[in-house]
Amino acid sequence: MSIRQLNASYVADEDRVMFRFTTAAHEEFRLWLTRAVVGQLLLQLKDVAVQVLVQKGQAQEAKVVAEFKQQALEQNAQFTQFAAVHRLPLGAEPVMVRSVQARVSPSGPSLLLALGTGKQLTLPLGEDLIGKLRLLLQRMNETAFWALPLEASAGVAKPAGQDPHLPDSAVPKVLH
Repeated sequence: MSIRQLNASYVADEDRVMFRFTTAAHEEFRLWLTRAVVGQLLLQLKDVAVQVLVQKGQAQEAKVVAEFKQQALEQNAQFTQFAAVHRLPLGAEPVMVRSVQARVSPSGPSLLLALGTGKQLTLPLGEDLIGKLRLLLQRMNETAFWALPLEASAGVAKPAGQDPHLPDSAVPKVLH
């Protein structure tokens, strides 16, 4: 599956992001992304961008180069009108994404989306697409005022079931 176009919009009534993309085969996929999923994606895509550079033999400067490329993309991004198509393999209603896993394998980077329907969707990612997806999700983070961290926090683990993106002050304090 080759991705042709990406689109995301924050839907305040749902407090979710409607993520749509079209493929080279003229199919459109409509997905709901929650705050937690967007947070996971932002962190995972950043790591994958670095892993791609490490795989290319640029291990020493991978983090710096990845951030430089992301900043260049942000400054030069050109947004166009989303061109919807009429083939909807998952249906007209958006499907909830339950979890995500961005990874790099010998065949290249990919994104595995576990859907609420029990299905999985695997998207191949190129280096350029990783950056564009990161940029789009960062804009949604800002639009929604979610204030998701863009860096993995190295601290105390949150209790099981606790949203890992909430600040420590939001973690309930319990006395025993």
